[in-house]
Amino acid sequence: MRQKLLRYGPLAASAAVLIWHSLQYNFVTDDAFISFVYSRNLAEHGQLVFNPGRGPVEGYTNFLWTFVLGLLMVMRLPPEVTSLVLGTGFAIATLVIVFRLSQRLFPDREPSAWDHVAPALLALSAGYACWSSGGLETQMFTTWVALAFHYYVSGDSEPRRLRRVGPVLALAAMTRPEGLLVAAVLGAHRLFINLARDRRLAPTRDELLCVLYFAVLWAPWFAWRWWYYGYPLPNTYYVKAAGPTVGDYDRRLHEVGVYYVWQFLRQSGLLVAAPLGLVGLLVARLRGPRFLFGSAAALLIAVYLVYTARVGGDFMGLHRFVMALFPLGALAVASGLRVAVDLVPPGGRRAVAPAVALALIAGHGAAQLRLTRESLRPGNFQSDHGIDTPAYLRVYAHDRALIGERMRPCLRADDFVIYGGAGAKPYYARAPGIDVFGLVSERVAHEVPRSRPRPGHNKWAPDRLLLEHDPSFIFSCYSIHRDPRRPEWNCRPESWRAHGYDPVTLFVPGLLEKGEYYSFLVKRGRDFSCPGLVR
Repeated sequence: MRQKLLRYGPLAASAAVLIWHSLQYNFVTDDAFISFVYSRNLAEHGQLVFNPGRGPVEGYTNFLWTFVLGLLMVMRLPPEVTSLVLGTGFAIATLVIVFRLSQRLFPDREPSAWDHVAPALLALSAGYACWSSGGLETQMFTTWVALAFHYYVSGDSEPRRLRRVGPVLALAAMTRPEGLLVAAVLGAHRLFINLARDRRLAPTRDELLCVLYFAVLWAPWFAWRWWYYGYPLPNTYYVKAAGPTVGDYDRRLHEVGVYYVWQFLRQSGLLVAAPLGLVGLLVARLRGPRFLFGSAAALLIAVYLVYTARVGGDFMGLHRFVMALFPLGALAVASGLRVAVDLVPPGGRRAVAPAVALALIAGHGAAQLRLTRESLRPGNFQSDHGIDTPAYLRVYAHDRALIGERMRPCLRADDFVIYGGAGAKPYYARAPGIDVFGLVSERVAHEVPRSRPRPGHNKWAPDRLLLEHDPSFIFSCYSIHRDPRRPEWNCRPESWRAHGYDPVTLFVPGLLEKGEYYSFLVKRGRDFSCPGLVR
């Protein structure tokens, strides 16, 4: 019992720290509510759609996450809660996988306290804790990628384990489109290993079964998606990466993406720890598990960061888009430090090893907890090159949820709404509509050029297209403000007046960002009354 406590106690402590750290954030971001709308319609109507009865549009990129939340909603478990529990649960599962993978990287050693360093680094990381919360599929995807690497490395000494990589990567690809990128990188790496190290071209039976298991799980799902939604890729892809561009859009998008990668490297600590990470990834015997892991991880990190820069990164702070790289980076740094300590003469190694490991964990923890405090500081709403802080994301979703709840009893079944964000407001208002960015609109996604180098907000529907829906409400043109007589609009309401829409103002107590008055546009002739309406 004492041995088990010494072996697994630090891992349990890392899990406890992670739970505490994630609870500092404890929020559901607005984008998560997009999936919640689909999950609810699956649970209530049996349709994975945003607007029941109006045709399917794939406005999400996280099928497996949305599907699981929908099944839980059938059991009357609200996604606002289950998404947080599952997110933290998957994050803890990744800690366990990283711990086991660390043991695999040094198979000639006894289980060591070194195996707890990478899980501790993850638990203390601000980004890892933030997106254990948030309500999105981030940690589910991270778990699949870490598990695929675990089986991939294990497959060198136990070839049958290689078969498990296929279905795990299929689950990753069904959770996020980037799962296909991970599968392609690991496939290319395997070809390299076969040719350069093993001097063979013909695949083994286990490698063939790995590919077969991937195809058996992923291909039918992909075929169903294409049939159900009518396109091979999600609607969000056509919003973010398809169609003509306006002006110097490509240059500005690339600049945003490069800055996102730079911010990730700097804030996560990987920039400072890069020498250790490179040692951990690449200083290894050619036929050892550390070379297999290190070369595969280095390849994926390089490809993934180039891809991230090209697509513009993400508008949500603390590195959600590259979270799957966190376990690989933590393992690389921990392994590099372990290799460096091995250079110390045996007599002094016993004293040096715990001191440098604790120094690494303490230094990383201090820096990351400062980042957590700063990212959650009240009023820290200023965007950094288009990247929003968690403090802003939390308040933004909170305010839209309150507005949606206040509006719900005031809306009719035949109303149609033009939303700004397609998240918390439509989830709580339960009114059909589309968002002005086109995430849930096929026409906006396919007909409007890209003009805004902000991921997920790359397009903005013109008024003429929106008017074809004959909407009752325009929520994309709005103001949240303190003085009911002085709204500060994000648009020109006069242009909507010319199309038959009038501004109204609603008092919504509890709004946090800019005030408790919400102004928007209502179609002239729509008899609108609602508690809190300012006359």
